[in-house]
Amino acid sequence: MALPNFIIIGAARSGTTSLYEYLRQHPQVYMSPLKETNYFLFGGEEPSFGGPDGRVVNRDSVYRREDYENLFAGRTNQIAVGEASPKYLPTPGTARRIRELLPDARLIAILRNPVQQSLSQYSFRRRDGWEPCATLAEAIEDEPRRLREGWAGGLYLQRGLYARHLREYLEHFPPDRVRVYLYDELAADPDGLLRDLFRFLGVDDSFVPEMSSRFNVSGEIRNPVLRFLWTRTHALQAALRPLLPKPVRLKVSSFFTSRPKRKLVFDEEDRVRLRDYFRDDIRELQAMIGKDLSSWLD
Repeated sequence: MALPNFIIIGAARSGTTSLYEYLRQHPQVYMSPLKETNYFLFGGEEPSFGGPDGRVVNRDSVYRREDYENLFAGRTNQIAVGEASPKYLPTPGTARRIRELLPDARLIAILRNPVQQSLSQYSFRRRDGWEPCATLAEAIEDEPRRLREGWAGGLYLQRGLYARHLREYLEHFPPDRVRVYLYDELAADPDGLLRDLFRFLGVDDSFVPEMSSRFNVSGEIRNPVLRFLWTRTHALQAALRPLLPKPVRLKVSSFFTSRPKRKLVFDEEDRVRLRDYFRDDIRELQAMIGKDLSSWLD
């Protein structure tokens, strides 16, 4: 039976894709070939996310035990076996389900200033055509409805309450099994962070991965024709997906998502509103993980 012994649990838009890609390069690490399996979200039930991208997330997620195990069947002699699903962190009940199947798993969280994370998440969803609201303020006002309808994404307030989410994991796993990093640490000292991460996983910490590539850059595609083709043809993309080999799909996706971006401009009111909303949670998180987060409160 092949199962992971570590999981990157989140947070979204905070460097999880970078960690996944760097770990994939390590000869002693085996990563699921599918990023964001989302397996522990469902408890064996078929996915039923709502929202504009709900159908895509439902289709691309794994919920059957056999399918999940098959993702790790390619492991040979690697020491560390893992996956990365950022929706694990903010989803209630996920920590319990992970503990029930993988009681000795090591968990990794990488967290970004929740204000910046919300802005990045909004820009990312606008890039891919999944955010219907023309402003972040409108999207935030719409969030209660989105929560009721079980949206897969577009939850700009709920997803940034890191202390609330981590509390559940620390109730199910001992602190020495949960490692929390900051997005700022990855940006400032990626070598140091990865050495610590490799030691946490029990693999050779002298290995240095190639880190020149940037992953999941947000912002709207600048070219209006390409932007239209990428954001308004989801039905066609879904129809073609089963017909195209994965390498072809990745090249097509990269062609669009690597195009020059138009950075979205946010009102200062948006930032102040988000900072006020997250303030108490940030202070609780600071005490919880023992790291200075004062810059998040400025």
